[in-house]
Amino acid sequence: MEASNRAIGLLDSGVGGLTVAREIFKLMPEENIIYYGDTLHLPYGPKDLNLVREYVEEIISYLIKEKKVKAVVIACNTATSAAFDYVKQKFEVPIFGMIKSTAVRAVKLSRNKKIAIIGTEGTVKSNAYQNIILEIDSEVKLFAKACPKFVNLVEEGKFDGVEVEKTAHDYLDFLIEAEVDSLILGCTHFPYLTPILSKIMGDKLRLINPAHEMALEVRENLSNLALLKKNNLKSSNKFIVSDKEKISKRFLKYGRQFLKLNELKFEEKNIFINE
Repeated sequence: MEASNRAIGLLDSGVGGLTVAREIFKLMPEENIIYYGDTLHLPYGPKDLNLVREYVEEIISYLIKEKKVKAVVIACNTATSAAFDYVKQKFEVPIFGMIKSTAVRAVKLSRNKKIAIIGTEGTVKSNAYQNIILEIDSEVKLFAKACPKFVNLVEEGKFDGVEVEKTAHDYLDFLIEAEVDSLILGCTHFPYLTPILSKIMGDKLRLINPAHEMALEVRENLSNLALLKKNNLKSSNKFIVSDKEKISKRFLKYGRQFLKLNELKFEEKNIFINE
């Protein structure tokens, strides 16, 4: 098969990275996607970043060798923090991470130079967003908050309601008091919660979705590399997870609606044979 007609590989710790898939569906509807969610090891956030890097390397190797993908998107902020620089050197296909393009966008949009980052513990502690933002503009005042409960809520298919709203207030009220004007959703699970987050944070704040920035970056780079799909065949997408039992029925219902897919079916493939 011609390289340009191969699929784009995506990986995440669970179903959060499907928010990146949704943006790719919008911008490049003709492209094929093979998605791998490592639900067996979910969540990545609290784990040692060296261990996360091993998981990411294993998944990328599988996507390239077994699925013959033409590019890989690390659709997970924690995984990007842990492994991006390493795997970009190790593998020959184009590999994209979540952080840099979003940091650039945040600095560009912020009017009062008060930017907040919410993400998993791993992403926040890695200082990946913080370092890049301060390299761009050292005068920015940063606020970072780990929000691990958001990941659990999304994996359970809970995108709104009293529990979600209370959790959001617990995490984010201090950001309102700080008068931040830009909030980076530094975990691909978090865009599922956009309506609640917008309600709590108010109209004046800009929510910055890394999934959208990533899709734009992928399209531009694949175009420059002449790797955008050339045939007119209908797209065919596959969704794979390492442990199917970890996917809630509620997510299958509400996730499909959020992603605007007629159906959302996962197949199970545990590639971690050494465990």
